[in-house]
Amino acid sequence: MLAAMATVSGSGFLIDQVCRRGVTFLGMGRRLWTDIHLWSGIVLVVLLVLHIVLHWKMVDGFFRKVIPNCALRYAVYTLLLALVLITVVPWAFM
Repeated sequence: MLAAMATVSGSGFLIDQVCRRGVTFLGMGRRLWTDIHLWSGIVLVVLLVLHIVLHWKMVDGFFRKVIPNCALRYAVYTLLLALVLITVVPWAFM
């Protein structure tokens, strides 16, 4: 996840600062850096979801302590799931 996050950050910086001026960096233009940025972002989101799934007991235990009301806790879970879907679903239609 750290490597994916660094790649997303670095490529985003390059797209914004270097490639905007019409120059290339490491022989790659804006289009290739944009593709690298997109795919490293997809990898980051997939790894983040996998990380949450693998540590679900810890996440659930945290929310059980912070939000003891079961109905409110499920509302928070639903909100978080909706945020993930809002982030992921547009990529499915690209």
